[in-house]
Amino acid sequence: MQTVTIFPEYQVVIPREMIDRLALQPGQKLKIEQFENRIELSPLDSLRNKQDEDIDRIMQEAQGFLKGIDTTIKREEDRF
Repeated sequence: MQTVTIFPEYQVVIPREMIDRLALQPGQKLKIEQFENRIELSPLDSLRNKQDEDIDRIMQEAQGFLKGIDTTIKREEDRF
């Protein structure tokens, strides 16, 4: 666990290790939320980009995965 200090202007410094790990950039927007007695900061840009990258990767991996599947299987009358 790391600690930070609140300065008189109500500013805090994010530890370098976290900045590097999350690839934070100056001017980047953070979402701030209060959960009972704690504060949570989440980088907006990286969350959105990560989700978009995951979706793109999953779609690319899934592309063509049914190629060559046998669709001539006899179906039951009550099935579509």
